[in-house]
Amino acid sequence: MATQPDPHQVSQAVDALARSILAQRVSNHQNKPARLRKLESLKQQFDAFLRADRESSPLEDSVKAAPPLRLDASKLDEELQQGLKTVAVDGTQYVLLPLVQATGPQTSTQTDPGTKTATTQKKKKKKNKISCSYCNTQGHTRANCDRKTPVT
Repeated sequence: MATQPDPHQVSQAVDALARSILAQRVSNHQNKPARLRKLESLKQQFDAFLRADRESSPLEDSVKAAPPLRLDASKLDEELQQGLKTVAVDGTQYVLLPLVQATGPQTSTQTDPGTKTATTQKKKKKKNKISCSYCNTQGHTRANCDRKTPVT
């Protein structure tokens, strides 16, 4: 003969399960900022990798003229919650990451390092226009003048 479960015990078990689920959701919500910080860090590192790869690869001008790609952090966040998708190629598993075309102005953390080095290389150090008060020639001061202190 099958006995029916006590409704009070079932109610307590469902209540305990609901409290556990709620506690887990609250914990996940409290840990969200740290998770989002890690996701943003991953996005910045991956975007830098994509820029470096694009700049170092010998692509045709038409390919380089296309808008660069960047990691879509919001889409990646959704996929991380559902589980990353993988693809098997030649027996090796690869993770798929959502990429979108980079558009709009870049923030200071996303500046193109190639642009910085190009502008730095264009600026050449100007010759020193200081003139010596002893011999009146430019490029050194009286303290460093060779004519003032002759070599013996």
